[in-house]
Amino acid sequence: MNFDEVQNIIQKDKERNVHPKNRMFILLFRYGQYFYINAKKNVLFLILSLLVRGGIKIFINRNNHYPLEASIGSGLRLPHNFGIVISGDTVIGENATIMHQVTIGADVTGNDKSPVIGNQVFIGAGAKVIGQCKVGSNVIVGANAVVTKNVPDNYTVVGFNRLISPKCNNIYNLPGGSHESPN
Repeated sequence: MNFDEVQNIIQKDKERNVHPKNRMFILLFRYGQYFYINAKKNVLFLILSLLVRGGIKIFINRNNHYPLEASIGSGLRLPHNFGIVISGDTVIGENATIMHQVTIGADVTGNDKSPVIGNQVFIGAGAKVIGQCKVGSNVIVGANAVVTKNVPDNYTVVGFNRLISPKCNNIYNLPGGSHESPN
């Protein structure tokens, strides 16, 4: 990741976040990621990434956990940036919206793998996306939903691994031993 790419990502993030505190947090987070990624090339970047990480925790955002190791695409929107926990191995696509009290993390009781989340995903307040699962693009994860299995593109998830079909609004349970589409 070069400096121009970081600038472009920050610009897309700023367009989707209107609150100044959220913009400041995202600015620091993106620069922190840039320093972290480039820390292997230059010890100054390592020092800067540690300073940014500490600055975010102390001055901007004590109630969230956004590791600089996480891969989060451009256009991230955080309308209520409070109580959000993201695992360092998580991958999140572009134009994701993450509401407050969301956990996106590894399954520490299983294989310790983290989710992969597609583009244009909305994750509602209090939702949990846990373990080695893939959430497709254009997915809505409802408030307080729990996702532990793969979700196909264009579906809505409610409750515990329950899908709402995009075509006919039928509700399906995700198959117990499978990660396939419910169709």
